[in-house]
Amino acid sequence: MASAEEGAGSSSASKAPSARGGEALVLFTTKLPDRFQVQDDSLVVPASLARYGLSEVVNRLLGLEKPAPFDFLIDGEFLRTDLFEYLDARKLSSEKVLKLEYVLALSEPEEEQVDEVPDWISSVAALGPVPCPWFVASSYDGGLRLYEAGATRLTMKLADVSLTAVAARAAPGAAGKASLLAAAGKDGIVRCFRAELDARVATGPVATLRSKEHRQALEAVAINEDASLVAGGGWDNDVLVWNGGPTVFEEAEQEKAASSGGVKRKAVMGAEVEAPKFALQGHSQVVSSLHFGDKARYPFTLLSASWDCSVRVWDVAAASCVCNWTVARAVSSFSMSPGGPQMATSHEDGHVSLWDIRAPPHPTMQGAVTLDSSAGLPLTSAQSPHRRLASEVAWCPVDEQRLASVGHDGSLCILDPRSPKMPLQRVRLGKPGPVPTKLLCVTWLGREELAVGGSDGKVVRIMLNRSKGADDA
Repeated sequence: MASAEEGAGSSSASKAPSARGGEALVLFTTKLPDRFQVQDDSLVVPASLARYGLSEVVNRLLGLEKPAPFDFLIDGEFLRTDLFEYLDARKLSSEKVLKLEYVLALSEPEEEQVDEVPDWISSVAALGPVPCPWFVASSYDGGLRLYEAGATRLTMKLADVSLTAVAARAAPGAAGKASLLAAAGKDGIVRCFRAELDARVATGPVATLRSKEHRQALEAVAINEDASLVAGGGWDNDVLVWNGGPTVFEEAEQEKAASSGGVKRKAVMGAEVEAPKFALQGHSQVVSSLHFGDKARYPFTLLSASWDCSVRVWDVAAASCVCNWTVARAVSSFSMSPGGPQMATSHEDGHVSLWDIRAPPHPTMQGAVTLDSSAGLPLTSAQSPHRRLASEVAWCPVDEQRLASVGHDGSLCILDPRSPKMPLQRVRLGKPGPVPTKLLCVTWLGREELAVGGSDGKVVRIMLNRSKGADDA
């Protein structure tokens, strides 16, 4: 056992952290490369040290030319107090050796404004599996815009009404060269088309999906994995499901696409579907978010969230509700973990909540679970990263330890299930002050890259940065 301070020895550890000036025993471990490894010995350090002080100790032990900021995990949770408070809260003796796993901390992210449009950006979505340089943004001006990295590749006037949400899927069998898109409008119509993502973007005819009995504004839209179904929901409180397929997502005629040219494009109208396949009734307030369950994990399901403080699971084969989870607050969005069966929800009071999905194994599909009336949704953690409405939460599709949320307070927050009380990082975007820019939407483009949109009409790419040496890690 060694000391982190000159002249301090192992005998200096007190039996209880009775004062801030006491000491604590720590053992530093890491899964980072060899050049970040320290000697596997317990150390005596001041109990008053928190994250920044501990980072200084590790840097001193490593002797790096340029210090790197570190974050610390104890028992699978990020340390967000000093060591004294941690020991005191758990009634632990200072003779208890605290095993601290250190990881490279997030540093200041880079921002790049991709576009600025004349109205609010309502929704953003990646056009394929992450990492993906292509993404789409819908706007209240009725326009849909496609981007590749930081460049605008297509601007399409899709409707004369505001577009409130957009969903996208990689086209099956297209090897990432095409995407299927669906946009929800305030006129209660879902507009769908196929986009060929090549040197020149080509778009197929725009199909319209509507319901004569449901004419109020839509707020959410989703496409299932094979694009055979499209779902929409909004202020009618019902979830509408239409058939998709080649009729709805027609391929572009290459001759017309080649002659159309330009970044701006007029929509060519295609099929008109006058009635949904079925309507799912059960929510008592606006439907705010929709996601089809992954076939490998939650087969034949559609999940919906609402301002009625519930998340419902629908069996799309039987067209019935099989599960109704109460979540205590109005839900503005939800997102599913790419790892274990977990869900994140965002709420009107600025909260973001994480939930475990407790469900029995599926009887025929290995690795899948059965979401039915026996499935539970216990709360794992809840925090308030936003001072106003939390507009959207998105789980990173390639990292189960990383989420992002945006809110009407103008903040983008990077969250981690291992930090249940506060975000790992908070970034202010747009106009500050008492009436900040409202951030309305966020999507992941890669593990370190996001796209964000808000009430200032700006589409912004955010590149998260690990401290130097992260690439080697």
